[in-house]
Amino acid sequence: MIRKILFLILICYTGQLVLIAQTRERVYVQTDKQSYLSGELLWLKLYTTDADGKLQVLSKIGYVELIRDSIPEVQIKVDIQNGTGAGWIELPVMLPTGYYRMIAYTRYMRNEGENIFFEKKIAVINPVHQNAFLNANEATTTFSFASYEKNNASFGLSTNKSSFRKRDKGEIRLNGLPAENISLGISIAGLDPSLETTPTIDKWLHQLETQGKPAMEARYLPEYEGAIIDGTMVDIRTGASAADENALCLLSFPGPELQLFAGQPFTSGDVSFYTQCVTGKKELTTTAIASSDKKYRINLQSSYATHSPELLPDLMPDSTWLEYLKIRNLSIQVTYAFLADSLSKIRELATCSSLLPQKRYVLDNYTRFPNMEEVFIEFITNAGIRRTDAGRKFSMLNELTGNNSTNTLVLLDNVPVTDHELMINYNPLTIKMIDMYFGRYVFGGYAFDGVIAFYSYDNDYPGITFSENTQVFDYEGTQPYRYFYAPHYGETGATSPLPDFRHTLLWEPDVNTNGQQTMIIPFTTSDIPGKYVITIEGAGENGSVFHARQTIVVE
Repeated sequence: MIRKILFLILICYTGQLVLIAQTRERVYVQTDKQSYLSGELLWLKLYTTDADGKLQVLSKIGYVELIRDSIPEVQIKVDIQNGTGAGWIELPVMLPTGYYRMIAYTRYMRNEGENIFFEKKIAVINPVHQNAFLNANEATTTFSFASYEKNNASFGLSTNKSSFRKRDKGEIRLNGLPAENISLGISIAGLDPSLETTPTIDKWLHQLETQGKPAMEARYLPEYEGAIIDGTMVDIRTGASAADENALCLLSFPGPELQLFAGQPFTSGDVSFYTQCVTGKKELTTTAIASSDKKYRINLQSSYATHSPELLPDLMPDSTWLEYLKIRNLSIQVTYAFLADSLSKIRELATCSSLLPQKRYVLDNYTRFPNMEEVFIEFITNAGIRRTDAGRKFSMLNELTGNNSTNTLVLLDNVPVTDHELMINYNPLTIKMIDMYFGRYVFGGYAFDGVIAFYSYDNDYPGITFSENTQVFDYEGTQPYRYFYAPHYGETGATSPLPDFRHTLLWEPDVNTNGQQTMIIPFTTSDIPGKYVITIEGAGENGSVFHARQTIVVE
């Protein structure tokens, strides 16, 4: 019966794939500025569109890499909602001076090859690196500033003043916006030297028109619900790749809530896990339960694409950059010294699990017993420990048959424990609570008669060595939303003793016009005088794109 249900689901899913296969996907990335110093924060906004530049809701995860030649220096995953996503890159402090390739794509785009990936050059300067600057006659990168005094966009961009003081309140005023909903990204950053020309969203759209549509493979499904995590099943005895389509493959995230996913094994030996709500850095475990007497483990594959090497131009600034970069470098150090906590605030992560236990036992509310068997005998109902030919097993009441079943899924801090003896012999004094899930739970076509979930105090499965079919990995999911820090100066705020050395005054990646034709975006200036450039980019639902720049002065 279960196989018939899965077959019907597969038919519906295949129908969805036929519709999806008619769609192409493209990516554009907006950054808060063009050049950075090592150790600085790079803010970015990612847009996903179809091949004509229309925002679309297909993939839920975007991949962004900072690459030197073909070697990744930083890799991040961005959560995408309604066709856009916001992220950041913490540039390593020891990152050498040079140009870097920022490459962005979705899993689905990999079917067409890397030629359709979004790419632009990012300049990074390490001001403390030895021999970072050359004499003016030896340098290859000239020192000059562009200026954007007028707005050439299709909508009006202005500010409430022609010039600003330090720690002043300002307003960006937009008017003449179209009636459709537009997703805008807005930044105000110090005017940097002109380096390599980087694509703007309007130029990128023009490139799409000439890019064409390469032939597509059918290898990578779009991540339209959440991360698809790929692995390879390996025979533990031989170390060779193994294919067992009847094996039960489980993936879980250790922690305080039930977050468990079944994998789909293929004849190639690959396994795919279709997950949801995987955010932040965390541990991940894989468990393989063979359908025969064999023993398997599951190794993870990289979520990122490989890239062909590309020779980048040299970035060799002359000594005339020195004073300018000294100020930039001092600004970063002072900002992190005084505002580190404010700069690292992230949005609280939402609860992912929707399953609630039918019973929960908080063990500190009961008499403590020295072994797990006594715990189950004394106060846990509808579950116990039974002896079988294969050894002792946890059993739960099967509500359909009224009998006790030993076909129970056992978890410790959300990690599957296939050898029940490990938990039967486990020290109950390290367990904070036990959750009981009654009924039938199906994972990958395999049904369990209930779930017993043990949770330790710190959710770190202390003092246990899992069976060899379980592996633990470090995993990095999509980035949690990080708040951009900007002080709000009141009547007395301008006299605050805290220094304000922000080089990026404003970063607003989630501005939606919702059909409004006029908008006002507030901002505050910092303690650093000079020229700053307002950059606005955006995309509409009907394929229109928007780009504008204007320079302001802080005296």
